[in-house]
Amino acid sequence: MMEKSMQPISVEEFRKLLEEKVLIYDGAMGTNLQTQGLTSEDFGGHDGCSEALNLYCPEAVIKVHSGFLAVGCQVIETNTFGGTRITLREYGLEKRVEEINRRAVEMAKEAITRFGGDSRLLVAGSIGPGSLLPSLGNISFDDMAAAYEEQMRALLAAGVDIFQIETCQDLLQIKSALYAAENAFASAVRRCPVVVSVTLEANGSMLVGSDISAITTVFEPYDFIDMLSINCATGPLEMVRHVAHLAEHWPRAVGVMPNAGLPENVDGKPFYRMTPAEFAGFHERFVKEYGVNMVGGCCGTRPEHLAEVVKQVKDLRPVPRKVARKGRAASLFSAVSLRQQPAPAMIGERTNANGARQFKDLLLANDYDGMVAMGREQAKGGAHMIDLCVAYVGRDEVADMLRLVPKFATQVNLPLVVDSTSPEAIEVALKNHGGRCVINSVNLEDGGKRLRRIAALARRFGAALICLTIDEEGMAKTAEKKLAIAHRLRGILVDEFGFCDRDLIFDALTFTVASGDSQLRSAAAETLQAVELIGRELPEANTILGVSNVSFGLQQASRELLNSVFLAEAVNKGLTCAIVNPARIIPMFSISENEKRLALELIYNVKGDGSELTAYMDATTSTSHQRIDLDKLPPDQRLFEKVVEGDSASLDKLLEELRGEHQPVAIINQILLPAMKKVGDYFASGRLQLPFVLQSAEVVKKSVDLLRPFMDKTEPDPDKKMILATVSGDVHDIGKNLVNIMLSNNGYSVVDLGIKIDIDAMIRAAHEHKAGVIGMSGLLVRSTQIMKENLEELNRRDFLPAVILGGAALTPEYVNNELKPMYRGKVFYARDAIDSIRIMQELTEKVAKSPTSPQSVKKPAPEKTVLELNRAASRSEANRHQFFADFTPIKAPFVGSHLLEIESSELFKLLSHKVLFEARWGYKRGELSESQYGEVLEKQAMPALKKFIDLDEKENLFENRAVYGYYRCRAHGDTIGIYDETDLKIGEFSFPRQNRAPHLCISDFVDECEDTIVLWAVTVGNRVIAAEKELFGSDRYCDYHLLHGLAAELADCAAVYVHRHIHRELNQDKPLTAEQLPGCRYSFGYPACPDLSAQRELFRLLQAGRIGLSLTTSDQMVPELSVSGFVILNHHARYFVP
Repeated sequence: MMEKSMQPISVEEFRKLLEEKVLIYDGAMGTNLQTQGLTSEDFGGHDGCSEALNLYCPEAVIKVHSGFLAVGCQVIETNTFGGTRITLREYGLEKRVEEINRRAVEMAKEAITRFGGDSRLLVAGSIGPGSLLPSLGNISFDDMAAAYEEQMRALLAAGVDIFQIETCQDLLQIKSALYAAENAFASAVRRCPVVVSVTLEANGSMLVGSDISAITTVFEPYDFIDMLSINCATGPLEMVRHVAHLAEHWPRAVGVMPNAGLPENVDGKPFYRMTPAEFAGFHERFVKEYGVNMVGGCCGTRPEHLAEVVKQVKDLRPVPRKVARKGRAASLFSAVSLRQQPAPAMIGERTNANGARQFKDLLLANDYDGMVAMGREQAKGGAHMIDLCVAYVGRDEVADMLRLVPKFATQVNLPLVVDSTSPEAIEVALKNHGGRCVINSVNLEDGGKRLRRIAALARRFGAALICLTIDEEGMAKTAEKKLAIAHRLRGILVDEFGFCDRDLIFDALTFTVASGDSQLRSAAAETLQAVELIGRELPEANTILGVSNVSFGLQQASRELLNSVFLAEAVNKGLTCAIVNPARIIPMFSISENEKRLALELIYNVKGDGSELTAYMDATTSTSHQRIDLDKLPPDQRLFEKVVEGDSASLDKLLEELRGEHQPVAIINQILLPAMKKVGDYFASGRLQLPFVLQSAEVVKKSVDLLRPFMDKTEPDPDKKMILATVSGDVHDIGKNLVNIMLSNNGYSVVDLGIKIDIDAMIRAAHEHKAGVIGMSGLLVRSTQIMKENLEELNRRDFLPAVILGGAALTPEYVNNELKPMYRGKVFYARDAIDSIRIMQELTEKVAKSPTSPQSVKKPAPEKTVLELNRAASRSEANRHQFFADFTPIKAPFVGSHLLEIESSELFKLLSHKVLFEARWGYKRGELSESQYGEVLEKQAMPALKKFIDLDEKENLFENRAVYGYYRCRAHGDTIGIYDETDLKIGEFSFPRQNRAPHLCISDFVDECEDTIVLWAVTVGNRVIAAEKELFGSDRYCDYHLLHGLAAELADCAAVYVHRHIHRELNQDKPLTAEQLPGCRYSFGYPACPDLSAQRELFRLLQAGRIGLSLTTSDQMVPELSVSGFVILNHHARYFVP
């Protein structure tokens, strides 16, 4: 025990304390004040102002402190959450800031004195966010910092132990508080520990939209932040994924202070239902799994909650953490790595008054919205960061920064590179951007005087630095000189200012190689060598180049070619960042060998001054990396090519031009549909991947929508009209929706009835819409049986439309051998959405396939006799003896179920790109060469995946949750009984047994006396399904398809994650490999356990509703993107077909 002391704790003592034990904070001040029945008189007439109690009813506050001290809390927070003049002004108390904050500290110390005891107890000064947010323009940075500084000075003077900057909702608000803290420390000549605690809403971001990656990136450079915490807004379950992120990415202490669950409205008042035991259970997990250093409570937490927390964690030490520290920048919303895969990180160069005429003209016209729009365009064009330069002769750079940076901060979702050499302009920019900026740039031109001014600003505001290899002699030209200056720059920035290598970005500078200056012929080669040397000798630092400088003086086509080859060479040398216009970079596979040779000869000064390259580019009409010039084509060919390329830009003008010469129906039949047929042919031959087909379908859909107002309404041929539905009991609709997209954009009329549709509804719709075709879709094995029953019903009613069947569980053998012979109409198997077009074409042309001959119909296998079944069942005992010869049932770490919140980043680590890209998304190699296919994946698939990852970080798209549990079980014949801790049977699962050797049944892998089964269910939530519907409804078919495929694959990854989690709980001393995952994971609805209704028992035992899961009447999971099942822990367990 530490001796009791009323002297404020030092920063060193505080950090040592956090290493020794878990620090336990108190619970909610407001919740516990509300239970005391306080009157207006107690508030001195300032009703609703809790801080007024410090003046008029101090005993009410001391009572709250005493209640938490009595149950073992080690830190109590002062009643100063709204203690700045900004908040107190609302109650007319702004002139009593010093008194209110001083009295609060004195009351907290009084409560500690009354409590006594021999352990050290601390007072944290609560510093809330106030009601004005600087990022939203409610208040200036300087005004907010001044208000914070006034409060902090009062707290410091009163002897507070800790600054608790909490319930933060805006990164710029936190920056202003930290700015104020440094000022307060300087004036008081005393520092105290600083805790920053952010509030993340239920959607996963702060109020202004910042995600957890932005938070850690922005504040990691602030070395005097001793702890980063999360508090308020949600309960502990919703905080799990954020705590996991902090544990992995925050290098110092981590804290968590949740509400007592999510509030419910009971009689008009917030009610928090979480019990103390549940609340404390999460805190125990936070400490044991994520190494959390501090725990406490926020809204709804009473002394009873904290008493249980003390009981659970007081003797624990935080588990050690391994933190991945990487160089990052951040917008107000999310973080971006300075090291992209594939490299480099692209910094958009067009928002520069000295390098882009369009931006300069907008600046001179004071068109700030137009300049912001250019920033957004670069974001859409593939940039990772945006370079902003407003320095222009005759303009007030500081004023322009003040006007423009706040707009960029809130309207451009990319980190900002502040391009200026003016310390005053840089400071204004940093005070108006909540993200982590990069400053471009510093150098040693004046020996380091200006560098030191800018470096001090960068450190104070946590910015990264671009460092140019320039010294007193000017720009370095040789690789050795560039390296020497880089080392000199690093020495000043690391040794004097405390920068980390990963926060420094060295620009080795390049010069044009086509100026005619013989001294610069080797400039590009020297620069590339310098990039390699800097990367080798300063491996943690980053490198950058202004790529287009190398080609200055050449004509445009030559510039683009040379820039692209030079960038590729630089990346091969280790370049991590590039200032470039991504839209002007040509993929290397599109550049011919001859063009590449000419560029490399110029770069490495093999020969020439660029004239040969220019002559070649002038003389050739190379199409190897140039698209068809659509503007030069006739309108009909232009539209055709737009469909093939998936280009929907300016369709309205083009169609208006075409309507002058063609009827709308002719445009559809003679241009759009043939173009889609070509797209389909490309897909069928393997030359085109599914996402590109969907982009083409979007163009056709948009075109038809634009033409529809000019078309006469006509009734299509019945054979060109389909009733489409997912069959009864099946909630899966991705395949059905793809069929709808492809048919409706190939001239067919589709009536989509949706999911879980019975045959009566399909028949009614077919009569109502006069449709000659019914399309049935289904993913489940059970759905194939429903399809058969539907065909039997059509036979019975003597209503025989053509029927097209499709779905993951359906096979052509089943349709040809089982369904075709029994249905009196025409029935077809559709392999995929494209195949459905072929079938509809056959029906339209009245050329349906001949019925399968009787000889080709497979005869059903004879049923097994009762004697044979009994013999099979008798193998159970022999199997079990074999499977337990070298296996001892595993003892469960607990009995019952636990909840898991899974960080999306954990699932992305488990994601197989091959499975996602090929199986889920349809990027198949087909006829493409290996290099062409790799280019498609790099330029199309990987950016699409990154787009969704970024979207998830910003909007919490995937609400990944799991519930799993260990249950006692015993096998009896073909069943597994589930038992509670008192040996009461609480459930049972039955399984089929193989009718052939080795006559396996899942129950064979479970001991008859005592064993453990693990039940589990996972979901990626409803938010992604809502996003899918929005994409589909807005005709963004490609994005819809990609998002659904990703979500489905992530649901499977979540199942793997739970299985790995089980491994860690059962084998804590063993490394994790795929081969060592315990036992075998099964899901109901598959061959070894086909009974989908057994999910009801599984959901009941797990209480799966706690993670938002439910079942339809046909035992389908809702949300659809969910997976459930069980794990048999016997290592002999395996998959088999009964």
